[in-house]
Amino acid sequence: MAKQHQHFIPRSYLKNFAVGDDDKLFVEAKLRSEEKPKDKLISIKDICVNKNLYTIPNKGEDEKYALEDYYAREIDAVYPEVYDLLVNPNVTKITAEQRAQIIRTTMSLFFRTPKFLNHNQRTINSLINYASRNFQNQNGDIQFKYRDIDLNFNIKDIDEVRTQLKIDNKIKFLKNHLKDWHDFITFKLYSAIAVYRIYDDIQLITSDNPVIMDSVAGNAFDLFDHTNIISLPLDSKHYLTIFPNTEEAMLDTIHRADRDLWFALTTNLQLEKNCEDWIIGKPNAVSAHLADQIRYNEETEENLQHVADVVQRAKDNDELVEVMQKYGFPHEKVLEKIKMMLNDRIHKDDLRVIKISEELAKHGFK
Repeated sequence: MAKQHQHFIPRSYLKNFAVGDDDKLFVEAKLRSEEKPKDKLISIKDICVNKNLYTIPNKGEDEKYALEDYYAREIDAVYPEVYDLLVNPNVTKITAEQRAQIIRTTMSLFFRTPKFLNHNQRTINSLINYASRNFQNQNGDIQFKYRDIDLNFNIKDIDEVRTQLKIDNKIKFLKNHLKDWHDFITFKLYSAIAVYRIYDDIQLITSDNPVIMDSVAGNAFDLFDHTNIISLPLDSKHYLTIFPNTEEAMLDTIHRADRDLWFALTTNLQLEKNCEDWIIGKPNAVSAHLADQIRYNEETEENLQHVADVVQRAKDNDELVEVMQKYGFPHEKVLEKIKMMLNDRIHKDDLRVIKISEELAKHGFK
């Protein structure tokens, strides 16, 4: 039974947001669909876990748990070492092997979650229901094709067809997510790594989908977009960022910097929006996050200034996009806009603007 109880966010990660001893570790947690956190703390044994998520269908006892065993051996057992490396302020230099290990373990948290599987399973259900409503003849026969799904069955067999398609989809998920993950590790080996420490009195939260991936150039989501910036909370005070690919990245270095209250507030809001079902944190961290969203929306002078900064930052970014669309990239006009933004206090730590400036410099625009 223990092997059927499979964590898609490993306990070796969740424990850094928990309290207790090694055998009994608990987190505060809130479902997306509910207004407040659960009344009681939840054991990390009982959250971010699915029954038989990685169990390979139609295999014998020796083979069906091979993927679960692989994750336990190669990721879950290794992550504590990677975590210690990342949060140790005295570590600034890393080996190529350590870099690969950091990317392999942290990025597994993106690929091994069931969000992709669940999305595809919902699609299969919708297609079967749609086909049965719209393509069923008087004898109950149904024929319908959508991309690689070719349906040809009688309505009396609909439950069997649904079950088999879900099994086929799961096998495809198990194969494809491993391939994408390993390809992605190679793809991100030449990216700068930074760890930020929150120095203000506020805690970071995490979720059941903790890896945030966005293009600094504003591109539509593409896993292998070289402009992607990737972020992951490591614990209540540390935050990992993997920057867009660049040949100039110092591959033997972990960049370290401190971040303030507003960084943490923004980060926590992103993490909540990115969750599938759960947001998670140390006791009172999730409750504090919910209260912060109210508190820092009050019309105080500090909050109003922050809101004004956010509005101005968005306006400047929109103008930057317009300049890039009008003149192309790279261009002198784009450089002028970037210089103006970097001279403004609200953009001095804007990673997207900084990366665009670096890209311009590669083309001789400095």
